[in-house]
Amino acid sequence: MKNVDIKPGDKVRFLNDVGGGEVTRTEGKMIYVIDEIGFEVPVPASEVVVVERIADKVNEKTNFTANDETIKMPEMESEADESPYIDPLHDDLNPRIFLAFSSGDPNNGDQNLDFFVINDSNYFCYYLIAETGVDGLARVLFSGILEPNTKEFLKQFHSSKMDVRWHVQLILHRKDKAFRLFDPVNEVVKIKANRFFKENAFKNNDFFDNKAVLLPVIKNELERRLENLSKKETQKIIKEKEAPIPIKNITKKQKRPDIIEVDLHIHELLDDIRGLSSSEILKIQLDKFHAVMEDHQNIKGQKIVFIHGIGNGTLKHEVRRQLNNRYKKHSFQDASFREYGYGATLVII
Repeated sequence: MKNVDIKPGDKVRFLNDVGGGEVTRTEGKMIYVIDEIGFEVPVPASEVVVVERIADKVNEKTNFTANDETIKMPEMESEADESPYIDPLHDDLNPRIFLAFSSGDPNNGDQNLDFFVINDSNYFCYYLIAETGVDGLARVLFSGILEPNTKEFLKQFHSSKMDVRWHVQLILHRKDKAFRLFDPVNEVVKIKANRFFKENAFKNNDFFDNKAVLLPVIKNELERRLENLSKKETQKIIKEKEAPIPIKNITKKQKRPDIIEVDLHIHELLDDIRGLSSSEILKIQLDKFHAVMEDHQNIKGQKIVFIHGIGNGTLKHEVRRQLNNRYKKHSFQDASFREYGYGATLVII
């Protein structure tokens, strides 16, 4: 049937996933479907096919003969259940199961997370997700069975509520042929709310059109090796990461004897910036700015040119915010356009 004017009560089948259900409501191009285990699943109308319309049921009940005897309309032939998709490219020795959190647009402040469990394998997967209370007893949060190569929407969470510690248990098997028997999986997944607010936390992936956070429950060889790093090795990595970063001594260029020039470009401050995030780079640049200001704030009439460049404007904005708040007693303006363009700020102590 064509997907025209889908209405609540219509029965639909998913095009990209196995299964379907009854439409409960529609919102623009999105419809909401109650699946066979009672979950309401949001899905674009273009990704379903209507198999039975509510209007057909109404017509069936209102068809009578002249003698007012009910005529039974022939039942629609139900389409054969689709067999689970078996991906010939999958490595059946390394099945992959993920917990996934998808957001509409995290960059625009969308803090609601759609929680899915993903079966990226040719196995049927029985899953149990539970949470342990203060009494030490487990409470079931979600349970069910995933067909091969499918994902299932479970619930929507607010990202600020996601400081959780879940126990995840999995059992895998195949129905179409003999298979290698895997030990049941029993993993503890720790999730911190702040991970959803980190830069680049949501990444492009093979399972959603939008970016998502994927947490592997069954880990590949690299993930297992990283997880099995010795405590000593882990502490060494942390120590190296937290070690103070040596900042170059900048030669103060004297284009004019009464002006000090300070270049805040990160390559002028550090020899090596590999492994630094954008926020860490900005902190180093601002630390240099503050150090120069503190060294000269009592030298009345001193002129300092801070070269911040144009870029995306973040460093310039932060420099001027500090001048407006922390160093209000000093004046500042755009530096000489002929010498620096729009990429420098002149401070007069």
